[in-house]
Amino acid sequence: MAKALLLIDLSKDFIDLDGALNCGAAGQEILPYCREVVREFLRGGHVVLDARDEHDPEDFEIRSGLFPPHNMRGTPGQRLVEVLAEELEKAPRQWLQISKKHYNACFRTPLLDHLRTLQVRELHVLGVCTDICVRYTLGGLYEYKTVEQPNLRLVVHARGVASFNPVGHEDSLRHFPQAFGVEVLP
Repeated sequence: MAKALLLIDLSKDFIDLDGALNCGAAGQEILPYCREVVREFLRGGHVVLDARDEHDPEDFEIRSGLFPPHNMRGTPGQRLVEVLAEELEKAPRQWLQISKKHYNACFRTPLLDHLRTLQVRELHVLGVCTDICVRYTLGGLYEYKTVEQPNLRLVVHARGVASFNPVGHEDSLRHFPQAFGVEVLP
């Protein structure tokens, strides 16, 4: 059974305290745990899928004013947070980067193609924001699971997800098992 790790939006703009749309202390607090999980997956020879926003000024999220400019293409803020980049740079063949423009990392990206090609049957998830991009990506993965891959095991690490909205974060962690059949590790 192939196993993989999915990182969602662990970029400087979301995690660094001076990032354009940062999660504050909650984002900082998950970094040591995320680093250990990344190390564990790399040691096990597993692939780490790194899905991050890569926005342009004309993207709906930006031009509509829904969110301030963040993770703009080619900016330092769009890069993976350094503590994780340092680990992944040691194993470039296990690091697959995926650019996304929407909350759902499955939508119009190669994520599902990678899962098919790698024959992933167990996918672990870390990232931000729990109640936005993590939640919508899990919705996309649920659809993939129900249509194509009913034996896909989805696992969210509660210690490896965060949001700037504590109520949305907690609500999402309760929602994931009920709505998507996701296992939430404490």
